[in-house]
Amino acid sequence: MEIRRLSYFVRIAEDGSLTRAAGMVRVAQSALSRQMRLLEEELGVPLFERTARGMRLTSDGERLHASVAAPLRELELAIQGIRSGPSRGAAHLALGLPPSIADLIGRSLALQLRSAFPEICFRLVEGPTGGLGDWLGRGMIDFAVLEEVSRNDLLIEQKLLSLPFMLVGPPGIEAPSGSSVGIEEALALPLIIPSHHLGIRAAINDAAQRSGLNLDVQMEADSTRLIKELVQSDIGYALLPERYVFEAVAAGQLRGWRLSGAAPVLDILFSSRKASRNAGRQFVSVVEFITHAIEGALAMTDSS
Repeated sequence: MEIRRLSYFVRIAEDGSLTRAAGMVRVAQSALSRQMRLLEEELGVPLFERTARGMRLTSDGERLHASVAAPLRELELAIQGIRSGPSRGAAHLALGLPPSIADLIGRSLALQLRSAFPEICFRLVEGPTGGLGDWLGRGMIDFAVLEEVSRNDLLIEQKLLSLPFMLVGPPGIEAPSGSSVGIEEALALPLIIPSHHLGIRAAINDAAQRSGLNLDVQMEADSTRLIKELVQSDIGYALLPERYVFEAVAAGQLRGWRLSGAAPVLDILFSSRKASRNAGRQFVSVVEFITHAIEGALAMTDSS
């Protein structure tokens, strides 16, 4: 079985479209379709359902993709790491970011990466921590910034920093009074919080459990941007990492209070597959650059 044919299969599976995949791998659509028919004949099972909306994996296709995507990516990275000189070719690397962090530093990080590594084509992917960890393990992205430990034995994770939470409310609110508020008082307020039980929600749930409190949830929203907009609309308060709301508080769009007591923190981690760390000096250099850039960008106003 040709490795190239499997690579085409992974590309089609992730794009969901023969046309898009053909453009990405620069192969004629008819030739790509023929390669997939040959792969299906070789395996003796259909891998795709051809629909009007594109190519959808069958159950056998799902199993094959889960098995081969990550090893193929490691092979590609290993070859990129060994090649040198004029024949090196353009490397492609994909970085996953949670939307909250992408909003804060995505543009500046992209510009820094382009300047530091002009020979690499980077793809920035947004997704929730749970999804990013899954995509990383399956070889769909090469590294990711996570807001919680993934608990995946295939991944290696480095804690970058811990972000303290703060309470935010609408700009014209009178209470709570003062510049800080106790964590128990904050948890008792009507809150807008994420619905998925990872990252920010997990930290809030843990703080509530330690305090023996039941949360008064006014609304759930998984976008930090939307949570801030809902707080501005006076629907409730929010507990968010201070770094995520610092600019809005400084601009008077939100009112913010530091938290006292056993306040929650959000751990930010950088994750990649263990096997990828053997991909060569270039991959290691990119990892070191990204981790330092993210640490600097997120810690910049941490003590303000």
